[in-house]
Amino acid sequence: MNTLGERIVLLGILVLFLIAPAVTGSPYGLGSEANEGCLCHTPVDSTGVELAGLPDAYEANTTYPLTLTVTSDVMTRENESQGGFRMTVSNGTLVHNDSEIQYLDGGWTHRLNGTYQRVWNMSWVSPSDSTSRTDFVVSGNAVNGNGDTSGDAWATATYAIGGVDFEGDLVPREGIDGLDSSDRILLLVALVGIVALLWTTSKK
Repeated sequence: MNTLGERIVLLGILVLFLIAPAVTGSPYGLGSEANEGCLCHTPVDSTGVELAGLPDAYEANTTYPLTLTVTSDVMTRENESQGGFRMTVSNGTLVHNDSEIQYLDGGWTHRLNGTYQRVWNMSWVSPSDSTSRTDFVVSGNAVNGNGDTSGDAWATATYAIGGVDFEGDLVPREGIDGLDSSDRILLLVALVGIVALLWTTSKK
């Protein structure tokens, strides 16, 4: 590798590999690689995620029934997977149906038996500290059951709530390093363009 341009191209490709999310859609659940969203599928505005049942402010060591719902125009197929999710919770814990939901890589996600639906019921047990803050980041995926990522759609919702004695702001926190999943996609596209430009320039 004799030119500066070729070295820059190689560096750019390495950066792409480092920041690109290695997410593979799976009916068996999604690990920490999906914390920024189901990026192997397509984000669509008509798809929504709602986590119902969260209190305005929580009491310590209290159980709150929650319902996670994914709404979408994506059509479903009988006896095929319809949806899935990945959720991280910064405080407390979830109580759930183990046949449909599992704890994996620091978050909660669906099992195979939990993909034949777009609604999941669970309970959240709040932390023992009523002065704490809790962040919920939920990525929901609506799938059409064709066994591929084509035609599927995902969305992400974030919630921030405090205990009854919490003092501070409740602005939902974004992704790692202040970048949410949309920012990461834009950054990836920009880097691809830069690498392509440098490659073209190095060949002249």
